[in-house]
Amino acid sequence: MPKIKVDIDKCTGCGTYVDLCPSGVYQLDNAAGKTKVVAEDESIECLACQDQCPENAIEVETN
Repeated sequence: MPKIKVDIDKCTGCGTYVDLCPSGVYQLDNAAGKTKVVAEDESIECLACQDQCPENAIEVETN
């Protein structure tokens, strides 16, 4: 299982990778205005989130 980190200092809450993730790993936290990991164990390690985040706020450590 990968370890997924969202750098909340970099995250702007744009939601780009929330919509891109085929596994539903992320969810927008409207109250905080940030994205959060809600299903890390569902990740298929495709790295689409890491590659597409415009702020480079996602780090995926794969096995």
